[in-house]
Amino acid sequence: MIHKSKRILEWALAFWVGIGLMSIIDVWKIMGGRNPIIYSWIMFGVSIVFIIISLILILINKDSN
Repeated sequence: MIHKSKRILEWALAFWVGIGLMSIIDVWKIMGGRNPIIYSWIMFGVSIVFIIISLILILINKDSN
């Protein structure tokens, strides 16, 4: 059970890292324009929060083993 939840956390971490990278690339592409989209910044912030939560949960699982 613990091994399965660690694997799920790793997949969640990979997902949110991907979302964060997509958001940063999107912001980088539109920074030359006049109206950068706030949605990309919001998604980047949300992805950072979930990355931190996933890392903390992985570290807690690693310490409990």
